[in-house]
Amino acid sequence: MPVEYKKDLLYRKLKAAILSGEYPPGSKFPREVEFAANLGVAFVTLRSALKKLEEDGLITRLRSRGTFVNDPVSPHSAGEKNKRKILLVVRGENRLENITVNVFNRQLAFGVFSQAAYHGMTADLKIFSPESTWEDEASYARNNGYSAIILDRHSQRMLDTIPFGKIEFPVVLVNREMEGVPSVVCNYVTAIRMAIQRLRELGHRNILLLDHGNDVAIIQERQAAFLDELERGGIRSPASCLITMKNVEWKDYLAKITCSMRKHPEATALIVQSFYMQHFSEYLTNSGISVPEDLSVIQWGERAGCERTSPTPYSLLTEPRTECGQAAVDLIQRMLEGEDCSSYHFKINAELIMRNGCALPRTLRRSLVESFVL
Repeated sequence: MPVEYKKDLLYRKLKAAILSGEYPPGSKFPREVEFAANLGVAFVTLRSALKKLEEDGLITRLRSRGTFVNDPVSPHSAGEKNKRKILLVVRGENRLENITVNVFNRQLAFGVFSQAAYHGMTADLKIFSPESTWEDEASYARNNGYSAIILDRHSQRMLDTIPFGKIEFPVVLVNREMEGVPSVVCNYVTAIRMAIQRLRELGHRNILLLDHGNDVAIIQERQAAFLDELERGGIRSPASCLITMKNVEWKDYLAKITCSMRKHPEATALIVQSFYMQHFSEYLTNSGISVPEDLSVIQWGERAGCERTSPTPYSLLTEPRTECGQAAVDLIQRMLEGEDCSSYHFKINAELIMRNGCALPRTLRRSLVESFVL
C-alpha cells in the first residue's frame, strides 16, 4: 500500500470540501498561517496541499490578495490559460453606448480584444445601465466564467462602494484612478499642455477650453493644467477662459455655449471636448463663424461623425483608447500570473493631429497680408 503523506491527506480533504460546497466558489481562505493553525497542520504541509489544489484549478492564489475558491465547472477552474476570459464593463444607455456607434468605446474594445487574443484569452464587452450596481457586474462575471474585469469610466461614487480588497479576480480601471487598484489613463496633463503650446506656436494667445463640469479627478487635473498653462503664458484671469457644462442639461447645451462664447469675442482658438461638438458646431452655424477663418478649433477626443476619418476641419487631440485597452489587458495578464500590480498606474500620452482647422489668428494674418502689400 502506498504511503500517504499529511500533505496528500490534507489535499484530498480540502478538495472534497470545495466540491461539496463547504467552500463555495468565490469564497476566500483564511491567511495561510491562520488556516494551518485552524486545520492543525504545519504551514509547509498546507502550502503543499494548496499548490496541488491550484494545479487542479480549484483555487486561485493572488499575491497580496489571498487564496480564492474557483467554480469547479468554469473555464478558469480548468487551469487552461487559453480559456481565460476578460469582461470589459461600460456603463450607460445602450442607445448611446452601443459599440458600433460610440467611437470612444469601440477603440477601447478593439485594444482589449486584440491584446486578449495576443495573450491567448478572449474578451467580451457588456453594457450595464446607470442604475446597476457593482454586485450586478460582479455576479455577471462570476456566473459567466470571467477571469478578470476591466471597468471603464465608473463614477467615483460607485468605485467607493466596491470592496477591491475582497474581489477574487483581477480588476483594472480605465480612465479612472484609485489608490490600491491598477489603472490605465490618458495623460491629460501632458495632452492639454501640448495642445496649448501648439496653438501658441501659431500665434494664439486668447485660448478657451470647453469641457465637462463633473468632479472626476483626472478631468480636474486637465482643467488645472489648462489654467496653469495660461497663467504661465501671461493670462491674468485664466479661470474666465474655462467653460464647463457643470449642472447644465442636454437641452440647454447650445444656449450655454452661445452665451459663454459671446463673452469672449477676443478668443481666437478653442479646445472642445468631443461630447459637445454637435452643439458647438450648431453654435458656429448660427453665429456665422467659420473655421479657421474666424476661430481655430481643436477637438478633444473622437465621436461618431467627429473622428479622424471624418471630413471635419477641426484638429484632433485623440485619447489613446486602443492603447489603454491593450495596457489594461497586459496588467491583467501579469496579475493572473500572480504579480501584485495594485500600485501600477499607467498614463499614456495622447496624439495631436493638426488639420487646416488650426491657422494663424485672424489679426496676425491680416497684419502679415498688409506687410506684403506694402
